[in-house]
Amino acid sequence: MTLLKTDHITMRFGGLTAVKEFNLEINKGEIVALIGPNGAGKTTAFNMITGVYRPTEGQIFFNNQEITGLKSHDITKRGMARTFQNIRLFKELSVLDNVFIANHLHLKANLLQAVGGKMYPDFLDKLWQPKYKREEKEILEKSYMLLEKVGLLDQKDEKATSLPYGLQRKLEIARALATNPQLLLLDEPAAGMNPKETNDLTGFIRQIREDFDLTIFLIEHHMQVVMDISDRIYVLDYGITIAEGNPYEIQNNQRVVEAYLGVSEDA
Repeated sequence: MTLLKTDHITMRFGGLTAVKEFNLEINKGEIVALIGPNGAGKTTAFNMITGVYRPTEGQIFFNNQEITGLKSHDITKRGMARTFQNIRLFKELSVLDNVFIANHLHLKANLLQAVGGKMYPDFLDKLWQPKYKREEKEILEKSYMLLEKVGLLDQKDEKATSLPYGLQRKLEIARALATNPQLLLLDEPAAGMNPKETNDLTGFIRQIREDFDLTIFLIEHHMQVVMDISDRIYVLDYGITIAEGNPYEIQNNQRVVEAYLGVSEDA
């Protein structure tokens, strides 16, 4: 089953074409990587898919429904979540609060039900607040579960920025998982990690795929992570797709090698 499909999506900024006619298909349950040299257009492609940019041309389909041009929060509600190359946590909040807040995306109780008797008579308080309190309890329990799954439960009361870099990455992923995604987009999850953290990341991504029945699409410069974890790989160079295939095919694709290493004058 195809979960995400792009049809010739193109992004132009004035006279610059950052991504040209990018076609992508990701099937449910896959781990698919998008790689390419710096400036190849990878993050621009992510930004089009997640609603940060509206493509200049082309269409995007998620779960067989067109999402081209939808706002990011609307796309997230449909079941797509992402992390960013530069970690974007609520820096002054605790680890638990970072995850707790993300859960509120699917909160069913409205503002009046949450406020209840603070502004309204007792009978409205009795009518409205129990629903909100019940949902809030469920959200708290889910937040604890997510932190346990990613190994951060013991750090739940610590400030997010006090965590080591690798654990901040895991917290950002836990926050994305709180939105109940079907598709998780990871923008350079291994960036800034030491070798041990990088090795741990590979197993961690595989584990959350199984635990949360996820499909994963990632941008990554760390080739060992890409080759170890990916079912399929797309390669961009100057905004153009130059290769697509399994890790073995990509490693042995001369055009990919040239894009990363260049071509000598003798060649």
